[in-house]
Amino acid sequence: MATANPTRASLAQLLKTGKTNLNDALSLLVDSAGTLNFEYLDKQLLSAMPSNWPAEQAIPLLFWSNKLYVGVPDNHESSLKNTLSEFLNGCQIEFRNVKTESWDRWFALIGKTSSNISTQAPTLYSQKPQSSQGIQQKTLSEQEERASAKSSAAPQTKLGAELEATIEKVPIRKIMATDEGAIANDVRALMAEALNQRASDIHFEPTTKGLIVRFRVDGILRDICRYFSTVQDLRKVVLARIKIIADLNIAEQRQPQDGRVTEILGGQRVDLRVSTLPTLHGEKCVIRMLPHENNFSNLLDLGMPKGRLSVYEEWLSRSQGMILITGPTGSGKTSTLYTSLAKLVDTTKNVVTVEDPVEYQLARVSQVQVNSKAGLTFASGLRSILRQDPDIVMIGEIRDLETAEIAIQAALTGHLVLSTLHTNDAASTVIRLMDMGVEPFLIASALIGVVAQRLVRKVCTCHKEYKPSVEELELLHLTSSKDEVFAKAQGCEKCNGLGYSGREGVFEIMPVNEKIQQMIQERATLNDVKAELVRLGVPTLAHAGIQKVRKRRTTLEELLRVIPIT
Repeated sequence: MATANPTRASLAQLLKTGKTNLNDALSLLVDSAGTLNFEYLDKQLLSAMPSNWPAEQAIPLLFWSNKLYVGVPDNHESSLKNTLSEFLNGCQIEFRNVKTESWDRWFALIGKTSSNISTQAPTLYSQKPQSSQGIQQKTLSEQEERASAKSSAAPQTKLGAELEATIEKVPIRKIMATDEGAIANDVRALMAEALNQRASDIHFEPTTKGLIVRFRVDGILRDICRYFSTVQDLRKVVLARIKIIADLNIAEQRQPQDGRVTEILGGQRVDLRVSTLPTLHGEKCVIRMLPHENNFSNLLDLGMPKGRLSVYEEWLSRSQGMILITGPTGSGKTSTLYTSLAKLVDTTKNVVTVEDPVEYQLARVSQVQVNSKAGLTFASGLRSILRQDPDIVMIGEIRDLETAEIAIQAALTGHLVLSTLHTNDAASTVIRLMDMGVEPFLIASALIGVVAQRLVRKVCTCHKEYKPSVEELELLHLTSSKDEVFAKAQGCEKCNGLGYSGREGVFEIMPVNEKIQQMIQERATLNDVKAELVRLGVPTLAHAGIQKVRKRRTTLEELLRVIPIT
């Protein structure tokens, strides 16, 4: 795109400062006779247009209030406006007719002549604008331009190029306008869409080709859409609106920020936990969706087998002791804790929690939010809770020795304590506590039992049944049988073509009986504890998962994704 050499102040700057109005500005650019005043062409706007902009048929005059004013010939094609609007991701286009004499001068400026100019409407649908040369990149600050140039100059591997190509396949989100109000409404509509799809998180990821939006549904991230415009940097615009919604500092772009807000989406009250993080191409944002309406009422709905569920319910009926829920991040520990609390809460009990953060609000439960900056940690909060005459105490996570020791003392002095720990299986929990420095005799005395868990996606009803191969049966340590029938995910409109809908837990329930207590006090090895659980007939996570495959609750592929089978 050619550049102009204006000798006067930019009309866009005059409009911003109120020194002129839009009609006067347009009249200065193109008078009533159709003469183009080249001195007022915006150099920055011209240089920011994408390389495949049809300069021979459309002269960028002015960008103002999310509308691009374009100079066109008197005999322009009727479809030109729609074509240009589509090319600029739905940007509003307004035409000003420019007479032939001005076009001859324009052709000379861009290095073309009227004889080699096509009068047909340009075909732009197959030509994606080069975002690195797009308007939003050209209007960045000099510091950002240098960073962008440095990034683009870095060598790219073959894999990097392949991943970059996947961004082009993400559909661009169609928005009617790009003013602040329209963007705010569109972001809220996107949140409602995420809620409707049961997404737990929304990811806004800045790239050189716009802002990619991804939903995490049933633990799996998938691309949804891409905010992209050649007219302005929608990465900043969208993030600014999210920050305003979450009451974050929109001017701060160099430091991570966290916020929380309650919104009404699709008729539901939803808590939104917002986290921003500065990255190479702008700020990344993740929104955790926490609906107020929850289903923490039925332990059976978690996916726990009835036989093991009765064991767990017996633990919950006790008046004192400690129950630990273990597993990696995203394994459903919080859901199990909240469902357990919902079962325990009644008018005769004082239930208090200390969490970081409080994810869901439960009626008749006193929930304490950890605030490290104010000195309120898990340990200090737990000490205060124990002076509140609690019957049941829930600790979001045992992170250190101090918290572990206070929790165990509470469990030994007449309180039922529920908490979580990050371990791979039930037996490892005991070893983990000892490694933290907790005395074995305290663990043996306080611990009622451990629930290790994972989450697997439930196969949709559109699944296809099939007879597993001999190799698949051997992988699951099953004998060859004609009666075995597994499920294969297919995909339908109901499950958005994924083949799965919803998740349920896979559980390992380890009771701490007298034998296990003795082994703990003797500092038995992990393998010894696991061997004792096998002798007791406690199903491992892998065994529990295999049963769900056999019952066609999930697929073999999903089980292997979540739980290693050895």
